[in-house]
Amino acid sequence: MLDRKLLLGTTVIAGFAAALAIATPTVSFAQTTPPATTADDEDDTEVEALVVTGSRIKRSEFTSPAPIQVITAESSTLEGLVDTTEILQQSTLASGSFQVNNMLTGFVVDGGPGVNTISLRGLGATRTLVLLNGRRVGPAGVRGTVGPVDLNVIPNSSIERVEILKDGASSIYGSDAVAGVVNIITKSNLDGAELSAFYKAGEEQGGEYLRLNGVWGKTFDRGFVTVSADYSEQKALRRSDRDNLACSSDYLQNAATGARIDYLGLDGQPKCYNVINNVFDYPQFYGGFFQYRDPALAGVYPATPGLQPDPTRFGGGLAAQLIRSARANAGMPESYPYANYDSPYDQNRTVISPVKRSTLFGTFGYDITPGAELYGEFLYNRRESQQDSVRQLFPSVVANNPNNAVFATTGLTDRGIMRPIIAIPYSFAQEVDYTRGVIGLRGTFDGAFLNNWDWDLFYQFSRSDGEYTGDIVYNDRVRATTATALACDNTLITISNGLPGGNCSTLPAGGIPWYTSRVISGDFTAAERAFLFATETGTTTYDQDLVEGSISGDLFTLPAGPVGAAIGFQWRKESIDDTPGITSQTYNIWGLTSAGRTAGDDTIKEVFAEFAIPVAKGMPGIESLDLSLSGRYTDYASYGSNSTYKVGLNWQIVPAFRARATYGTSFRAPALYEQFLGDQTGFLGQTSVDPCIQWQNSTDPILQFNCGTNPAGPMLPAGYGGGTNGSALIYSGGGTGLKAEESKAYTLGVIWTPSFIDLSVAIDYFDISLTDQVTKFGAGNIVEQCYSRTSFPTNFFCTQFVRGGVGINFGITEVHDDYINIAEEKNRGIDLTLRYQHEFDLGRLTLDGQFTWQLATSTELQVGTGIDDFNGTTNGYDGPDFTGQLGARFDSGDWTFNWATDLIGKGSDTEPFGGDVFSSTRYQTNVYYKQYTEFTAYHDISVRRKFDTWTVVGGITNLFDERAPSASAGQFRLGTAALNQYDLVGRSLFVNVSKKW
Repeated sequence: MLDRKLLLGTTVIAGFAAALAIATPTVSFAQTTPPATTADDEDDTEVEALVVTGSRIKRSEFTSPAPIQVITAESSTLEGLVDTTEILQQSTLASGSFQVNNMLTGFVVDGGPGVNTISLRGLGATRTLVLLNGRRVGPAGVRGTVGPVDLNVIPNSSIERVEILKDGASSIYGSDAVAGVVNIITKSNLDGAELSAFYKAGEEQGGEYLRLNGVWGKTFDRGFVTVSADYSEQKALRRSDRDNLACSSDYLQNAATGARIDYLGLDGQPKCYNVINNVFDYPQFYGGFFQYRDPALAGVYPATPGLQPDPTRFGGGLAAQLIRSARANAGMPESYPYANYDSPYDQNRTVISPVKRSTLFGTFGYDITPGAELYGEFLYNRRESQQDSVRQLFPSVVANNPNNAVFATTGLTDRGIMRPIIAIPYSFAQEVDYTRGVIGLRGTFDGAFLNNWDWDLFYQFSRSDGEYTGDIVYNDRVRATTATALACDNTLITISNGLPGGNCSTLPAGGIPWYTSRVISGDFTAAERAFLFATETGTTTYDQDLVEGSISGDLFTLPAGPVGAAIGFQWRKESIDDTPGITSQTYNIWGLTSAGRTAGDDTIKEVFAEFAIPVAKGMPGIESLDLSLSGRYTDYASYGSNSTYKVGLNWQIVPAFRARATYGTSFRAPALYEQFLGDQTGFLGQTSVDPCIQWQNSTDPILQFNCGTNPAGPMLPAGYGGGTNGSALIYSGGGTGLKAEESKAYTLGVIWTPSFIDLSVAIDYFDISLTDQVTKFGAGNIVEQCYSRTSFPTNFFCTQFVRGGVGINFGITEVHDDYINIAEEKNRGIDLTLRYQHEFDLGRLTLDGQFTWQLATSTELQVGTGIDDFNGTTNGYDGPDFTGQLGARFDSGDWTFNWATDLIGKGSDTEPFGGDVFSSTRYQTNVYYKQYTEFTAYHDISVRRKFDTWTVVGGITNLFDERAPSASAGQFRLGTAALNQYDLVGRSLFVNVSKKW
């Protein structure tokens, strides 16, 4: 805390001075609504006071009771950002927490693979409301967990600015506005046409980005029309494209000397532990893992005793072809340099997955009478995305199967099950069509009643129609070739027998030789591939219909000014229908999650009101004092009703100082997938779920008793190491019994705008408390809570899993983990915003700064289970507790020079892990694990030149080629930081060229 206070104090002074030498304006302050522009003069318009829609009663940024950040499209382009996802996720409200984007190949995320979302304050994408021109954006994506807004659908080239409301606003906007609101404002009143092209590429191959777009607009006496078209393509960045991504190493140091002590590979560099390849597991035999010797290393393998397996266990000359290979092979360190962890499928894995997007967007307005306007919007977007990954196929081959290597070479049938471990490619793709339309009437009343009040009535619809495909392995066909004494037992193919290749006759008489060097290396024949593998397709639709009406104006006038009001209603219906492929629905996919159909709908009815009350004005110490009030009543067909409110106070103390504060409640109704998700089945290892493993070493006496000696428990033996088979994880929606999440939030802020200098400084404190959070409790948490309570074995958690009976079946065989209302979360911190401008003879200098200190992010899964605070860690969800942006821009005539810096603070897992030095039997010493990420700064520079009808911007991002922090393998994905806000491409060049007519 002392470090944080010192950092805050010095940043206001020294940090702002440092901005003189850094960055770009990503934040726009206190500007007014821009006038209608033409394509020829749009970029020349310098607006001074942008009206921000922080409520239904318009306010400017520095006079709003709620803190608001404004990001302009112009400033983003100068920083080399033209993609909505990048623009939003790099804001300080998001850059310190885990975000869903194209860097998550292999991760299971809400909305399905390829989706891009925004999570403010790290509270989750479903708790951040996204608006387009002040109206909701319907969800898009694939699979059964569609719920968040997919930023892929946003028309990038039409964006004028983005307004981010930094606190909860459910009383104004309804459900989901818990962490804040992102309002994307598009260009309007355009008169002319413009074509633009943007290209960005790194110094090394991979991760290139292209965008082509055009916009045309016409303004006439009674209205306007604007149409835009976008095409963008993100090229893949693969693991092999960057040295720092291609290798996950131990990254260990001798705790006493600080020397790097990783085992070295054959190249003399620290050994990479990526995906183990060309190996099989023989658990009945000491050492466990064996690989076929590489002929290219025939003269390199050492003759160390014990590296070659016992020939009495592997007959027929098989032992001579093998060598021990296991990263954890205690006592045999010589095997590490030769272990094969370099699957070509793993190196082909997409670190940034490719995506193509095509978008059409149009808006219009037409004055049908002097006091009424017909208006509308239309949006169509297609996303084609793909992810390439790798997985392991490791079927258990029974002892008497003719393809069991021990049985085939020695005839020994009592040596247990053997498993080949085969790396295989795992790819999936999505095609999502998204359509959204708005049609409405708005105008101004003219008469004695509600004179000069504005009114608005509109209907909106959106539909996401997605198709997703993925590689699968038939479970029944794997069992047919591994589970009996037959090379291929046709009677076990009971589900996929009617699908192509579903008969043993398609294989050679010997079945699949699982333990040959060819098969273990992943080199299947065409017949074997057709028998085992397939690609399956599922479909997902999500529909949203909405009707909203509102009126706003002045009720009456008080001595301090008019009292403003806005009242209205909203009706909304949403429905989801996800139908996985037939193999998934019949739970016949080997080793992967299977899913049932997800279908359901909900209807929402709401009324709302808002008031802006001028309390005092022109008094000593009170230049002005304004009170804002808002309330909303919501009725969901699924769970019932809810009401929210918000109070805001805006106090202009003297011309240079303003104080602001808000307090209010928000809520998030359970998403459709949280209610109706069809049964999902996956698998977890025993160490992930069973707290009774090595129970005698636990510091919890209750858990020790319940696991080991309680007659009502399993009475596991001391030293119990867990079952040998995985545990089935089963989860589904919580049904209509779920309650809404509720939150309370308050903000306190001070704004300083001195008259003697063109400087603006805003400091805001925020505090958000969320209760009844809808989440899955987690398989490991369920089992642990069962055994760590005195109410064992009758408490609720003990009813949610099944443990086997004897021997290796003592393991957890099944865990049920459905969505429930359980968690509480608290989030608090400080935002600091700075802007300075000065006019010189040569031009205007603008300095900007935006900083966020996250003081706490804590979660309690259930009352009494303990509070977890991972703030400032590297776990990928809470992340570093400091992020910032600095910007310096100089405009001189037709030239603009820009420098931008993005700052990401240090993160460390030392506290939650209980230290960073641990005893290692493998290394025979105390070992220091690198489990932190360094402070990281990315610098971008650019130059813009305006010509008569042409504008050219060129620049460099990540100027100093900073690479993502590395840490000990197993802690971070790919050995780089889990926080997916770091730059993985490296130093890149970009250019944007536009032509206007």
